[in-house]
Amino acid sequence: MREQRKAKGLTMRDLSAISGKPHSYFGKIEQGIRGLDILEFIELCGWLGIDYRSAINQISKL
Repeated sequence: MREQRKAKGLTMRDLSAISGKPHSYFGKIEQGIRGLDILEFIELCGWLGIDYRSAINQISKL
């Protein structure tokens, strides 16, 4: 997530403004403290302007 966020030129505070979630929500995800279920993942991809299907394909190749 961090790589995609930075590639888009967004800060965690920018994502907070877009999503309405506190910036600490994104910090915990990036630090691995908080996981995501699939619906949250899809929502996060939308906030980042990423096609969730492409993101899942990239993850499955790891």
